[in-house]
Amino acid sequence: MTRERLYLAIVIAAGLVWFSMLFVRVPNIGFVSGLVVYLCAWWMVLFTVLPRRIRGQFEDGEVVPGSEPGAPVDPGIKPKLWLTTVITSGVWLVIVAVIGLELIDLEWFSYGPQIRTG
Repeated sequence: MTRERLYLAIVIAAGLVWFSMLFVRVPNIGFVSGLVVYLCAWWMVLFTVLPRRIRGQFEDGEVVPGSEPGAPVDPGIKPKLWLTTVITSGVWLVIVAVIGLELIDLEWFSYGPQIRTG
């Protein structure tokens, strides 16, 4: 299996799991919650991937007049967006598995005043 196919399989698996949340109830996480978690994780991963392989104009010695010398020569946004999607899909699958299989007790993360009944 090539690397590209593996990446595509991860993204498709995350999409199928998310879509299946419409029909199958996953404990502690729903369809919209899954989407919100994915989008928040996607933005966080994006900002970690963006600085990869950036070469400023001053490094190449070809500064366009009137532009910032540190501006990238070729930002390569499309591959970075794809890499962000692949990484986020893998992270999201792990998060959904941990929450869905209740490997972590979410009550441990509760905050604020505790209401005791009984």
